[in-house]
Amino acid sequence: MNRVVALIFTLLACIGTSRAQQGEVTLGIRGGGSTLYGAFSAFAVEAEYSAKEHFALRGGVQYSTISRVTAEVRPAYFHDFNIGRLSAELLFNYAYQSRVSNYAFGCGLLLDTKYISAALGYYCRVMTIAADRLFEPFNIYYKLAVHCLPNRERWDLNVIFSNSQALELERHYQPSLAVEGWYYPLERLGVQLGVNYKPAGMFNLSSDYYQIYGNVGVCYRW
Repeated sequence: MNRVVALIFTLLACIGTSRAQQGEVTLGIRGGGSTLYGAFSAFAVEAEYSAKEHFALRGGVQYSTISRVTAEVRPAYFHDFNIGRLSAELLFNYAYQSRVSNYAFGCGLLLDTKYISAALGYYCRVMTIAADRLFEPFNIYYKLAVHCLPNRERWDLNVIFSNSQALELERHYQPSLAVEGWYYPLERLGVQLGVNYKPAGMFNLSSDYYQIYGNVGVCYRW
């Protein structure tokens, strides 16, 4: 686990020091309640980097007070069209909770336009606890987001339906519904607010539980 988290931090450091065409780093705090675990909070670091041509990278790490650690990296190859950006990405996700490690590997396609963005992909998962191992050969991940303020330079407001939010990879039958907003009082410095609702369960094996949480963050972009 420590090696995985160290790798993520190394990639985030590379993002922060690269001469990027576009980049963003967000420091966020989440807090909410779960019918399974009760009240919880989490701290997350997320980053995105987009080169001038074709290469993009996003990822992050998160620690929650319910003793859950998550790390994720998504490198992508993209091409810009008149209607928006089409990307092909790889997915690497790691989560650890209650002595159970989850390793997920996958790939997908993303389309980002002025008014909507969508993603659809495949991933496989390996779950390990002690000497036991469970392999899930086929899962799908998806995302549909509506951009409510596409013409406002300093404001963003998105309504999102997805099972693959950043650092929140779930099975296809456990989607989340989120509303996320950003405001940039300065050109490069902004704040993020959001609320998220989703089914949840022990080791992602049950959807009889739910959790809702809010998040607040500080964003820096260049």
